Amino acid sequence: MKPEAVHAWTQLYAAVGLLAVICAGCAALKTILELRGGAVVLPHTTWKQKFLLVPRLWLRFQLSYLTGFPCIMGITLLYAHYIGFEAFNPS
Repeated sequence: MKPEAVHAWTQLYAAVGLLAVICAGCAALKTILELRGGAVVLPHTTWKQKFLLVPRLWLRFQLSYLTGFPCIMGITLLYAHYIGFEAFNPS
């Protein structure tokens, strides 16, 4: 593999990782604000509701995270276009 291709792939993976961390932070913040603001009320009176509290919070977070995925994909494609798609050719 050419050094230019390794460098291009490394840059792309670093950029996608950074975007994923930013998106996860925004999704966590959105989930916290929804809970504090009362937009989402998770019942926790019975043992069954308490048992399902963490999975429901995780689902809420995941739904918020997945709404940011098209932005991550779009920015990644634009970045790959900026670097040049031919730079990613391993041969």
